[in-house]
Amino acid sequence: MPVEKRKTIVIGHKNPDTDSICSAICYANLKTSITGKEYVPCRAGRINEETQFVLNYFGVEAPELVSNVKTQVRDIEIRETAGVDRNISLKKAWNLMQDANVVTLPAVNANNVLEGLITVGDITKSYMNVLDSSILSKARTQYSNIIETLEGQLVIGEESAYFDQGKVLIAAANPDLMEYYIAPHDLVILGNRYESQLCAIEMEADCIIVCEGAAVSMTIRKLAQERGCTVITTPYDTYTAARLINQSMPISYFMKTENLITFEDGDFIDDIKDVMASKRHRDFPILDKDGKYRGMISRRNLLGARGKQIVLVDHNEKNQAVDGIENAEILEIIDHHKLGTVETIAPVFFRNQPLGCTATIVYQMYNENSVPMDKKIAGLLCSAIISDTLLFRSPTCTPMDEMAARSLAEIAGIEIEKYAMEMFGAGSNLK
Repeated sequence: MPVEKRKTIVIGHKNPDTDSICSAICYANLKTSITGKEYVPCRAGRINEETQFVLNYFGVEAPELVSNVKTQVRDIEIRETAGVDRNISLKKAWNLMQDANVVTLPAVNANNVLEGLITVGDITKSYMNVLDSSILSKARTQYSNIIETLEGQLVIGEESAYFDQGKVLIAAANPDLMEYYIAPHDLVILGNRYESQLCAIEMEADCIIVCEGAAVSMTIRKLAQERGCTVITTPYDTYTAARLINQSMPISYFMKTENLITFEDGDFIDDIKDVMASKRHRDFPILDKDGKYRGMISRRNLLGARGKQIVLVDHNEKNQAVDGIENAEILEIIDHHKLGTVETIAPVFFRNQPLGCTATIVYQMYNENSVPMDKKIAGLLCSAIISDTLLFRSPTCTPMDEMAARSLAEIAGIEIEKYAMEMFGAGSNLK
């Protein structure tokens, strides 16, 4: 599922004039009104003094600067694998992977900043390679993880405390022998024998796990409380409990935390392809511009990468278009200039009329689609026509341009000649 709805960029040429900027804003607004989809006005260069005056006059924000429309990571389908806490158990991580059908889980902190990655391979290695009876304490395993993994119940102690010293052992021998191999701080897995439970607590074990759901007597509870020994009961037998307990270790002990290969959602696909091809990882984490975790992508996602959707206004030549246009999917071209050389991947909606200004075409399209114009839209379109036709003095100006501009000036509530002088004055400011 895509992380965000696909949007379409409406953009003018590289050295934007007032027509290029205003037509982009107004056409994006028109398309959004008609389709209900997201059309975003953008600009391919710096805004000049005249255009800035127009935007300020009508209280409209300048469109976002887009200097390149090459395909970016954010244009790919990013898989929203939820981030997990670094303290969750290996068993829980494994179950989450199975449920989501993924092989990598990202560990994130409370601020959604990536802390590490754990893979199916890491969990398998932990299970196959770990033969150290102290590994549970070395990994600083929380008792809540042990309770969850063994489907147990806490009888005495704190769930939030950690088992962080000692080894794990099974009390299979009689109490006389147990005294020789139980050391202080150990975790002892045992059955329902009162003597074994008593012996483990007296030998200063930090935790006893009583198997097969056996009852724990009041005497044992009282003694465990006094000695600070955690008591957990589990419905499993000793063999199963011993087999499962290593799965309660936190993923933080096994996850990769250094030299993580991450990409930003703003990175260009062309720039990351080689890195992804040279690494054997299945999945790569994606971060936003603030370094927060967003999701995961795999090499397979690159195959389905789609170019940005673009509408070009006020130009149709490649050398005037924003960089990377050859990677984009051009949907429409609205223009009033001679025909140029933009090549498109698929057929496009192309409207080109011999008028003095692109804004005049946009004005016609508002009327054709019966979309009402507010004062801001009317003001921007009127300003574009004034600018491109030099207030109807340009040889390219047509009666249609003048009629549109005067009609728009009425809606915008401006005196067209007076306003034009102010606008041209701002444009000729050489400061």
